[in-house]
Amino acid sequence: MWKKGSALLLSLGLVLTGCSGQASLVRDAVVTSMEKPNYDYQGSLKLVGDVDKLPAALGEQENAESIAVLNALKAGVTVKGSQLDLQNVKMTLEVNDDKLLRDKGVWTGDKKAGLDLIVNGSDLYAKSPLDQKYLKFDNQAALGSAGGTAIDPAKMKDYQDKMNKLMMDFMKKYIAKYGYKLSNVKNAGTETVTLPNGEKVETTHIAITLDTKELIQMFFYTANDAVANQDVKAFAVDFMILTQQLEEDMTKDAKKTTDAEKRAAAEAAVTAGMASAKQWLETEGKTYTPENLIEMAKEEGFHGVNWTLDYYIDKAKLPVRQKSALNVSFAPDKKQKPLTVGLEAETVSYNFGKATKFDIPGKDASVTVQDLKKDPKAVDAFDKKGFFRSFVEAMSTEPSFDMEVK
Repeated sequence: MWKKGSALLLSLGLVLTGCSGQASLVRDAVVTSMEKPNYDYQGSLKLVGDVDKLPAALGEQENAESIAVLNALKAGVTVKGSQLDLQNVKMTLEVNDDKLLRDKGVWTGDKKAGLDLIVNGSDLYAKSPLDQKYLKFDNQAALGSAGGTAIDPAKMKDYQDKMNKLMMDFMKKYIAKYGYKLSNVKNAGTETVTLPNGEKVETTHIAITLDTKELIQMFFYTANDAVANQDVKAFAVDFMILTQQLEEDMTKDAKKTTDAEKRAAAEAAVTAGMASAKQWLETEGKTYTPENLIEMAKEEGFHGVNWTLDYYIDKAKLPVRQKSALNVSFAPDKKQKPLTVGLEAETVSYNFGKATKFDIPGKDASVTVQDLKKDPKAVDAFDKKGFFRSFVEAMSTEPSFDMEVK
């Protein structure tokens, strides 16, 4: 979902924080925004490049429907939403070109086809703008049904809070010491960004470019660093302990282990895993130089990657605007000229500390998957002319997983 897509850009920024000079400002901005996860945002995502040439290159017959699909991919989606904290996010995805959905008769009205999503802890709510209610994916109920026992909501929240803190603390500690130096980072000067709320903000524009060779070099640097880094080991151990605790809580008749037993098992597994990875890097890994891997990829038709990232950072060290352009060049057939297809994303964040509030749908405004299975009329909350209706109907007829683990 969009939250995770945006987090990808933030995470990459964190990975780059070991770089000296201009990239350190990106590190500070990313960390600041993660420490203040309360803001509104707008963004877009679309395919660019030789999109129209894909069917012919893949040997597929072009027709009206395939053209409509390609046009929709090129037009992309627009996203708007609010993040109150790490556990509560609301977003609306809107399809910029919904001609295909209208032609298929699964969308109508003045509004563009879209999807409204709300994340509340481990629960996800979804509906189209035409629907009366949200479909609620109750992860806690699903886990409880699969494991034969309900999970205490307080325990689930405690697990999520601990996991979020563990990951945040690890990223800050590890990235502060990360030593890879990027070769193409520059300060592109000061630029004024106009936010969706009308506010104008003076920002520093940091531009980063990564090619295939540098991405491979970063991977091997990070891998070699990780297998020898005690902070990585400590994080992996704590992660496994938390995961094991959740598994015991959600599985009926699971063998309960003490904290000491969990730690001993996690440390043994992590130590063995890191030793195995280190051995691979010192043997087979030595034969895979960036140059060798690039040539191997070309033999398979993969000609390269170019990834540009632009961060616009204000005086409070907040990334109010982020842009990403990931372009991949490939040739389905060696005789063909390589095609380049890219994915472009942009996000503008604003109202930090005063994000637009929203309500979590109650029982009168949502339908669970269990409700759909019990009451056939529950699907009527979803409009027949909305594309989400067919998905809901399929969910209502799927086999139930309400069974106890033997």
